[in-house]
Amino acid sequence: MGYNQIIVLANLEKILSEDCQLSIDQPVLVGVSGGPDSLCLLDLIQRSGYLPVVAHFNHKLRPEADKEAEVMRLFANDRNMLFVGGEADVAAFASAESSSIEETARIARYSFLFDQAINYGAQAVAVGHNADDQVETVLMHLLRGSGLSGLGGMLARALPNTWSESIALVRPLLGIWRDQIMEYCHERGLDPLIDYTNEDRTYFRNRLRHELIPYLESYNPAVRKVIWRSAEVLRSDFELLEQVVDQAWQECLQTTGPGHVAIDARRAGEYPVGVQRYLIRRAIAILRPDLRDIGFEAIERGRKVLQNWWQPAEVDLIAGLKLLSETGRLWVAEWSADLPADDWPQMLERESKLSLPGSIRLAGNWQLSAEKISSKKLSDDPVLEKKDPYQVVVDLDSIQTPLLVRARREGDRFRPFGMGGHSVKLSEFMVNEKLPQRARHGWPLVCSSEQIVWIPGFRIAETFRITDSTQVAVKLKLIRDDGDRT
Repeated sequence: MGYNQIIVLANLEKILSEDCQLSIDQPVLVGVSGGPDSLCLLDLIQRSGYLPVVAHFNHKLRPEADKEAEVMRLFANDRNMLFVGGEADVAAFASAESSSIEETARIARYSFLFDQAINYGAQAVAVGHNADDQVETVLMHLLRGSGLSGLGGMLARALPNTWSESIALVRPLLGIWRDQIMEYCHERGLDPLIDYTNEDRTYFRNRLRHELIPYLESYNPAVRKVIWRSAEVLRSDFELLEQVVDQAWQECLQTTGPGHVAIDARRAGEYPVGVQRYLIRRAIAILRPDLRDIGFEAIERGRKVLQNWWQPAEVDLIAGLKLLSETGRLWVAEWSADLPADDWPQMLERESKLSLPGSIRLAGNWQLSAEKISSKKLSDDPVLEKKDPYQVVVDLDSIQTPLLVRARREGDRFRPFGMGGHSVKLSEFMVNEKLPQRARHGWPLVCSSEQIVWIPGFRIAETFRITDSTQVAVKLKLIRDDGDRT
């Protein structure tokens, strides 16, 4: 046995058991193209005592593809290994779906591999990505504007993954370089198939491999190892960040359903910027698990909405998803999703009296309350410092008590603060403020006699604002039973 074989085999046995967490007595489905990486991986897995199932997928992209599939079948038979083959006209499918051949081939291949892993009771799908592939992947993510998770590169073990919640995707060769793999194949007498499309520089990855990396090596001959090590460090850093994000996710997640995820925007907005970004990424990942590249611009659009969580907003996010902010809740949703409306602050009756002090209950576990505040406390009240539309103060002398809380009526008008006393139709105000139509009919309005004092979640009326002559104010709050918004 050559020195390279000993080093590679010894490293791999440790990687398979510790990093990939594979059990020696359960099958491992090995995706084998016939190239040096996959042949090396298959040989190493079998030599390490594992039970490989050889899986080859024919993409029908090259004239020799059918012959290569037969070569791999015979190779597996000669070694007394189970073989399963699959095929698809990837080019035709990509054309019909208006998607790239690279992405279509990847989806078709992994779908096949995981389907067969289920059929054969495999504990994992193993693929032959090596250290050079890791470097190329990190550079691809860097050039596309990836976050920390992308710059950490591929994982030795991914579970759950895009394809399965119970079958791991493992990459045992991520610490082994391509030249080591080629030497191993030579020492073992393996005769890998050569895919000449790997030289085609119309593919992004191939341009990185044959143009960008050699150029970077002119600055630092060890640049590949530098990038690989950086990915190792960043992946460890990301694991720490994930722990923080997990906790934040548990605190902020409110609901998930068909085509939508909702988080508490107020709470999410209190986290550091980095955590906010990853909360948005996680929501996107739930709805678009196959989406590989989520650009910086899309995440920043979401974060800006979070920063201004009190302002209703609806913006395009990415990949057919929108980001919708309404009443302190941030939705990441498909544009066609039927969002639930059972948790809005809605009137249980057409109208109710609000005493001072006092409170009334609303639908969706919401509550409206009122209390007096003396003029001495006004300057210290945090409500005056926060842009929080869920709690306001109004001049006591300007209102009639008890206040009336009611749903809207035909012909309602409102004098929004900041418009110099001019009135607008309530219906127009709700449209302009992007209050969802499904919520308008039962939305609570705080009124003094016939005049609207406050539209909770939005604005007070000009007539009832605090002035320099205010002696006593009324603090109005819209709160939820599951969390005070003060």
